[in-house]
Amino acid sequence: MNGERDRIFGVVLAGGASRRFGRPKALAEVAGVPLARWSVDALVSAGLPVGVVTADVAVGAALRVPSRPDLEPGLGPIGGLWTALEWARERGETAVFLLGCDMPLVTEELIRLIIARRGSAAAVAPRGPSGLQPLCALYHLACLPEVETGIRSRDWSLHGLLAAVEAQHVSESEVATVVRPETAFWNVNTEDDGARAAELLAATPRSGP
Repeated sequence: MNGERDRIFGVVLAGGASRRFGRPKALAEVAGVPLARWSVDALVSAGLPVGVVTADVAVGAALRVPSRPDLEPGLGPIGGLWTALEWARERGETAVFLLGCDMPLVTEELIRLIIARRGSAAAVAPRGPSGLQPLCALYHLACLPEVETGIRSRDWSLHGLLAAVEAQHVSESEVATVVRPETAFWNVNTEDDGARAAELLAATPRSGP
């Protein structure tokens, strides 16, 4: 595997139930922009084609990108990754950059850094203050057998998958060369999280919508 020759498909995961948010959050506005749009635009700015995994066709239409539902509903993020990898294979691409729809402070620069660290690794994930970030990570098609094994055995942990494929890690200090690690992986789970994300976006110089 050679990272320089990878054809990478950027995929936004927008399939969660949004229980803590209280309503579907992918299109909820954060800083005047649909939440998932921040993730889409970061991937586009990094030069990637983008799709979204969601059961709601309105999400893809609103974001103006292709969409498709999970291959098998109810599996959580590993099901979204499985769907994304199979989608990438259909498209003739060799890897997926997976990004949650609720991480509006992930930047083009961070995405490019993660991609640049791949080398021959099957996956690359950055570290933040709370540990590895599997929903802001690069996965090669070589991960598919382990993904399918995890699904069959009902081990749906993406952290477990990253360990199984011996993923390359991008250290917190490396992350800090392009973004602030303490805020880059801010996750919007509640309305209050969205308000805080809007404050952080206003204070953070970046390319974006």
